[in-house]
Amino acid sequence: MGLADRDYVRNEPRPRGMAPTQGGGIGRLRMLSVNTWLIIINIAVFLIEANLPQLVPANGYPPGDAIFQFGHFSTAHVFGLEVWRLLTFQFLHASFTHILFNMIGLWIFGSLVEQYLGPRKYLAYYLVCGIFGGLAYLLLNLLGRGLGLSFPGVLINDMRTPLVGASAGVFGVIMACAYISPNTIVQLLFPPIPLKMRTLAYGYVALAAFNLFIGKGHNQGGDAAHMGGAVAGYFFIRNSHLLTDFFDIFNDSRKNPGKSAGRRPRSRGTPSDADVDRVLAKVQKSGLHALSDREKSILREASRSRGS
Repeated sequence: MGLADRDYVRNEPRPRGMAPTQGGGIGRLRMLSVNTWLIIINIAVFLIEANLPQLVPANGYPPGDAIFQFGHFSTAHVFGLEVWRLLTFQFLHASFTHILFNMIGLWIFGSLVEQYLGPRKYLAYYLVCGIFGGLAYLLLNLLGRGLGLSFPGVLINDMRTPLVGASAGVFGVIMACAYISPNTIVQLLFPPIPLKMRTLAYGYVALAAFNLFIGKGHNQGGDAAHMGGAVAGYFFIRNSHLLTDFFDIFNDSRKNPGKSAGRRPRSRGTPSDADVDRVLAKVQKSGLHALSDREKSILREASRSRGS
């Protein structure tokens, strides 16, 4: 379920997420990007779980701490309408290496995607990719265990087998990077070779698909979630307007019914859509390192205005 044994680092400066805000207290909290908060929350949950006692439920589910019992996803839980688990399982991890490589993936790739989508859409994008990872696991488990079908890719594991981890969302983020900046060079640690972002992303997906379809990997259920997150990422990064109303609380059209959904008056100093599109097109073609200081400023200002 994690990115273990898939080491990599980027050889370009990592873009920041939200632009810093002035002031102390709450201002300092707002300086942290959504991507940084996702990493902090995942690590905090993991550390809290490490200090909780293990529980052994009487209903046949696997043992685990209270957070695990409440938050992990499984096919059997769907029949109890516990749909919140499609979100909560994304913040649980099975081991130190599991969370380590997932958080490395978010740290390296997430900021670029957040800068491209804006903070709110990025959070929606990340969570949606994770949800589709859970749904892919659910579908293949129902086909294999529930209906007894036998063909490559179906999951025959017990319906109470838990699914945890952020890797479906991370796979979606990597797929987004392949779309935003396909020619950015990524330097692998092992083997130590450079690859284009697009090659890396599609290579990961091909590996997950291979492990899923041959059915011999130790993490076939996790690979099903990886595939679901990757497919969702491929679609939603190209149709990000569909993410606008993911959070109803951020739906400005309810507060301002006279305004068109998704449109805000442009304040003085905010870059025009044409300027932003031009900069994003350059990022996609040549990578973030090719931007001038002014173009990077346009991208930062656009990210801040989208997140306001």
